[in-house]
Amino acid sequence: MAQLEGLSLIAITDHNTAANVGAVMQVGDQLGLPVLPGMEVQTREEVHLLGIFPSLEAVLAFEQLIWQHLPKVANQPQIFGEQIVYDSADRQKGSIERLLLQSVTLGVEEVGKAITAHGGVTIAAHVNRRSYGLLGQLGFVPETLKLDAVEIDRYFSYERFMDEHQSLGRYPVLRNSDAHQLIDLVDSHSSVVLIEEPSFLALRELLLSGDVGRIRLR
Repeated sequence: MAQLEGLSLIAITDHNTAANVGAVMQVGDQLGLPVLPGMEVQTREEVHLLGIFPSLEAVLAFEQLIWQHLPKVANQPQIFGEQIVYDSADRQKGSIERLLLQSVTLGVEEVGKAITAHGGVTIAAHVNRRSYGLLGQLGFVPETLKLDAVEIDRYFSYERFMDEHQSLGRYPVLRNSDAHQLIDLVDSHSSVVLIEEPSFLALRELLLSGDVGRIRLR
């Protein structure tokens, strides 16, 4: 679906897990579509932070740390749905028994520091939303939280964002699909980033450069 939509770089950021990242990266390699490994973590304050990492090994090490702080609450499939793990041929390998749709016991600043320690970039997810967004939950950006970018969702205008959230104007702004199903990738108004190659290193260089003129939101 990403190829049909003409995307040249995607990231996989499942909620509190990286269990399916490796399989998607394998398919990306086969199709010639770069896939960045990542995770979306729900912090103690119910803020969603995205971590994008340079390698599968880095995101799996980060996942191991996060799972040390993920409460041992069992998933209830009849309420929350199955948490299925697939291989690269789309065959079910198993399922995750611990509930992923919950907060870890780490705060925003602790999760941000852990992402940095594992070589990743930290993005505040869907900051335009009241629920699970950084400003909606906290009302401010903690002083010791190192953000590399902020994300708005696929149908929120950049102009409205800048008008309502001027305090975040100092960060690079990305628009991502936040896709939970394939249809979410269709006409998702994603970001256009001007980088030398579709890779983690190139994206990180852009975000750290502060050259927001190389990011265009369509």
